[in-house]
Amino acid sequence: MERKRKHLIVGAGILAFLAFKLCFLTLFFGDSNAYFYMAKVVLQGLMPYRDFFLADPPLMVYILAFLRIFFGNNLLAYQFLPVVLESCTAFILFLLLDKEDNKFSFLAPFIYLFSLSVLATSDYLTGAQFVILFSLFGIFLWKKQKPFWSGVLWALACLIKLYAAPAFLGFLIFVLLQKNRKQSAKFIFGFVLAGVLIMAPFLIVSFHNVIAYTLTHQFNRPAGLSKINVFGFLLSHEWLLLILAIGGLIASRKKEYFYPFIFSLVFFILYQDIYYTYFDSFFAYIIIFAILFLGWLWEKNRGLCYAFFGIYIVFFLISFGFYQQTSFIQDRFVNAREVSDYMKTLPLKYEIYGVHEAAPVVALLSERKLFNNYIDTNGQAFASGGQNLQKVSQDAAKAGVILIARIIDLPEYNIKDFGYEAYFAKDVFEKYCQRMKAFPSASNDQYNFIVLYKCDSILKTGG
Repeated sequence: MERKRKHLIVGAGILAFLAFKLCFLTLFFGDSNAYFYMAKVVLQGLMPYRDFFLADPPLMVYILAFLRIFFGNNLLAYQFLPVVLESCTAFILFLLLDKEDNKFSFLAPFIYLFSLSVLATSDYLTGAQFVILFSLFGIFLWKKQKPFWSGVLWALACLIKLYAAPAFLGFLIFVLLQKNRKQSAKFIFGFVLAGVLIMAPFLIVSFHNVIAYTLTHQFNRPAGLSKINVFGFLLSHEWLLLILAIGGLIASRKKEYFYPFIFSLVFFILYQDIYYTYFDSFFAYIIIFAILFLGWLWEKNRGLCYAFFGIYIVFFLISFGFYQQTSFIQDRFVNAREVSDYMKTLPLKYEIYGVHEAAPVVALLSERKLFNNYIDTNGQAFASGGQNLQKVSQDAAKAGVILIARIIDLPEYNIKDFGYEAYFAKDVFEKYCQRMKAFPSASNDQYNFIVLYKCDSILKTGG
């Protein structure tokens, strides 16, 4: 296929993805909302680890802070960012496979972007989108004989999320196996230099907290979702691409992709707290191996290759339909403005505290502060000992806050005000909090209300 036609197909696939996501752009519940608020306070002079809890390296927060200069408080612009990042990753996939003279390189962007994994995870800015983009760009630069900048890009990936480290270790082994000391030294120097320049200020100012939040916390987190369920979801919904990828692993023997992929996979198998969104950090490797296998198969058995394409069409339709019926309608925070408008009517003395998936967005939209900069209130941050649940709850009640919680209310089962316990102590809640207003949740998950509570120890005790 002539190069111009390839580029047209690649561009059409990426534009279709961008247009589809743009048409249904909305706010979501999720970790990304905490990052959006962190970007704001960083521009105001606050520093991660010293002034607020951050469980990851700091790079993504500072990238978002830089973008805030242009985006301002336009949260939908931030919400569109993972879509743009995935589109960039799709284009790099094409460049990498085209460099291999793969006959089907032009299909990689469409297959990647319209996979269930990417369709679902690109609704949230998790950091995985930066990780895979920087990692693949690092591989691309290595192939372009730019080892120093390749090392820099791999450092950036690790400074977004530490779970990029296993993939980096895998690629480092590949680099060392090339037995080119000059190239290896430049790669390592680029990685170390970028890492030191970015992390040094935080280590100097808050060494203990950096270690406690990014390392100790991560390994003390309790187990999350069942690994069987998480990996089972991947197997059941991406089975065709996984079959093709296994063929590509065997047929291509491309070690620059093999080592990062295998090291990442082993890490996620062993790590105690995994979520499906993490797989976005290595799913691109599955696409690479799948396309490499199709290119190999075309030379061996074109009839079987056509059969795979026929199966893929059915596979794609089923996956896309499943996405529209599940992930497409889940976790949408469609009444964020309504909640925020109500918040604006409340006395200014009350700052906001609450679930990290919603409270930061409400704070941004209502132009209110989060209490004591408790931004990441993920239950894991308290369960690991990274933050003290009892102390935070007591301090909040003493100061007086508006608690925002995602709640399960099922009167028919005698269930009311259930769901806040991971980030607000139950005894403090029962003693000092009273319900103010409940908003129905359209997130299509177990939480059916967003509830605002006034928590104030002085009012409740009459002090």
